[in-house]
Amino acid sequence: MNKDRILILADFTEGNACAIDFSLKYLCSENSKIYLMQTWQKPSFGSSMLRDIAPILKDISNGELNALKNKVLKEYQLQDDRVELLSFEGDLLNFFKSDVYRNENWQVVLSLKEDSSDLQFNPRFKEIVEASNQTLYILNHCNPGEQINQIYVRNDKATISTPILGSLQKICSEQKCNVLVDLDSNHITSDEKAKMMKRFENACGNASVKTKNRSENGQETPGSKSLSIYHIDQSVKKKSDLLSYFDKWFVKSKGITVRNF
Repeated sequence: MNKDRILILADFTEGNACAIDFSLKYLCSENSKIYLMQTWQKPSFGSSMLRDIAPILKDISNGELNALKNKVLKEYQLQDDRVELLSFEGDLLNFFKSDVYRNENWQVVLSLKEDSSDLQFNPRFKEIVEASNQTLYILNHCNPGEQINQIYVRNDKATISTPILGSLQKICSEQKCNVLVDLDSNHITSDEKAKMMKRFENACGNASVKTKNRSENGQETPGSKSLSIYHIDQSVKKKSDLLSYFDKWFVKSKGITVRNF
């Protein structure tokens, strides 16, 4: 039987625990398999000494992933075959273009502690969200076991991901959340939007559900514990050599300084 694949972007230590706890609590089923993923990049410039650190970077990535897997297996009492490791050479955009990613269906999870308003207007953030082209969950300012104050769902496709409805149902049955659903897309007719909104309302139970676009809803309170869920089409053209918020995030976690990072 094919297992549901949950991909956790596990490069920033302080976010790993939350992303893992959320995934196992709200996304996992008996058929789910957890994948812990890190990226690493070898320098493409400089002396041979710099190029020789590539094996070291790969070993660091593998070591961190194995340590994280052992912690997950112990804390959540999972069988070894329920957790797989992915150490990818390249940046996150390249991973999203790879056959490893494109040939499977994923639920992608990451956790941040950043200013949500800044993220929404960050070109690279938008690029990453579009490039994922699958169901993407982004937790912000959340800790394991804490209540989520607000959930933002952006759905640009004419269909709703079944796992999204399932996760919303689980979350809203346990917590009192404000749910903001963004169906602002030219690809969805008014009738489709009405039907989709009804499904969201049914899944969210007694939660407060609104249909306003996030940009029309004002700014989030700084440090607000939020969950953003994206189910959108890959439509944004890639920009070349743009300083990446997420590339900086990944490199920073290794304690390495390269170029402007």
